[in-house]
Amino acid sequence: MNEEYTNLKGTHCMANYITQILPQNQGNPFIEAIPNRLNEEEFIDALHSVPPIIEDYELLSIEDRLEFVQQIKPSFWLPYPAHYDKYRNLYTMIKIGYQSRNPMHAMYNRQFALGWDNIFKAGIDENGANLAGNVQTAQSHVEIAISGSGKSKVYERMLTQLFPQVIHHSEYNGRKLPYTQIVWLKIECPFNKSVGALCKNFYYEVDRLLGTDFYEKFGEKKGRLDSHARRMIKVATQINLGVLVIDEIQKIQKAYSGGEEDMIDFITELVNTIGIPTVLIGSYKALYLFNNSLANTRRGIPDEFSENITGYMLKESWEWGEFIHNLWDSQYTKTFTKMTEEILDTMYYHSMGIPDIAVKLFMHVQSRAIVSGGTESITVNLINEVAGRSLRLLQPIFQKIRSGDAEGYNQLEDIQPDWLPLRGYIQEASHRIKVHGNLAEQQQRALQQRNKNELLEQLTSFAFHIVKSRSIAETLANQVCDASDGKGDIDNMFAELARLALDIKITDQKEGGNDSAESLPQQKKLRNRRKPALEEKDIRFVVKVGHQRGMTTEESLEERGLVRGCDELNDFALRGRI
Repeated sequence: MNEEYTNLKGTHCMANYITQILPQNQGNPFIEAIPNRLNEEEFIDALHSVPPIIEDYELLSIEDRLEFVQQIKPSFWLPYPAHYDKYRNLYTMIKIGYQSRNPMHAMYNRQFALGWDNIFKAGIDENGANLAGNVQTAQSHVEIAISGSGKSKVYERMLTQLFPQVIHHSEYNGRKLPYTQIVWLKIECPFNKSVGALCKNFYYEVDRLLGTDFYEKFGEKKGRLDSHARRMIKVATQINLGVLVIDEIQKIQKAYSGGEEDMIDFITELVNTIGIPTVLIGSYKALYLFNNSLANTRRGIPDEFSENITGYMLKESWEWGEFIHNLWDSQYTKTFTKMTEEILDTMYYHSMGIPDIAVKLFMHVQSRAIVSGGTESITVNLINEVAGRSLRLLQPIFQKIRSGDAEGYNQLEDIQPDWLPLRGYIQEASHRIKVHGNLAEQQQRALQQRNKNELLEQLTSFAFHIVKSRSIAETLANQVCDASDGKGDIDNMFAELARLALDIKITDQKEGGNDSAESLPQQKKLRNRRKPALEEKDIRFVVKVGHQRGMTTEESLEERGLVRGCDELNDFALRGRI
């Protein structure tokens, strides 16, 4: 690694080709040069890191121990199974992206011969083929997460530690292959700037890696969006880019980028036209990019798109328990404080399960304990005191999250998303989205509401064919749906709805009227109508059946095990006295 490229940034290596099992990957030097995939155990071993703990550290001076405390944040990293899923996805993206860009195939060279300007202008046909007839295999992925969750750090660690950044080819199977392959490139969106500024960051990072002068050639050139796209596409094809990671995507502002449509169109061109896999990373503020424009773009490529939306860790989750207990081992105080339930609760209360904040709070608490002297124990009172000072700006925000104050969401978009538009977004495209952390519960409620809304529409449409009044049909549908909270047997719900609707229709016919909302007031018509059938588990159903069998209410409930006998209660009371 880097033996011949000491003056260049990034990890460089000469190509070492590995035989591939998958037929689509065989005979492709860009794919065969990628290191083998790690299994989950190897992945955890490779990325797991903890701060150093030396023997007799408690004998060190205060300043030395404070210096160790400051190393906790950059040194502590705990991989999760969810991180391995991200690695698996990233690894697959890179290889699949290269399947349509094999330098040993004539198609690869044909695209250069036609010219990328022409290919870009022509776009892709209904089959997804570009002007050269090549169907790109690139995938795209979006990672949206709460600030401080480590979304950027996990990709940075995976890329830098598990993949070479630049691979140099010279010969493959006896054929000259003078190509340079940049496996990955991570750039950051400039704050409040345009797509053009994003391209400048791209050229700058490529020049740092390869010692080229793309920034000088293209960086300062002006032009419209398509001009920027053509130039960047040319460079990306020349360097045989494996995956482009764009971080801090929320910094792209509508006023500067020409609107979110332009930004998404630009990224889509990279994926569709030349087949470069793209990973977008951002906070909740980036959701405006995906609510409409990206959702429309995705519909054309549903199988090649995935996304994760991650909230803060839940207090009862396995992830939070593993995280805080592993972090807690990195103590440099004279007295090692054991984790207690009270301390665990207090740490979660002040950090809301956000890793970055939990680590910073832990460091501040230790530093205060060490400087204060004495036994240097970590107590709940000390945590509360430090959090009250060090995290005083965050606590009002966290308090709004705890209270569910919807009016504060506009102030908290970097911590907690405005759930109303996000809920609609997830309902519309739920099969493409994985939601983690606290948002998973909210997503489940959103999906249940979506299912209930769809069921209500079906019930209303069914009833409308009988009663011929939309308002009455809606009322009947809601009555049947609410009786089972939208979770009853569908056939039974439709049968009950039919009985209710027919009762109204028959009554109207006897009275010589019609079933319009104008001729028969909605509430009056429904007041004495038949109620939906009860479910078997309903206590009212149990009692009703018991009465039909000649049993008392108590006997009916006792038979189903819903009440206890008097003798059992007396025995319980006697045991309590002994």
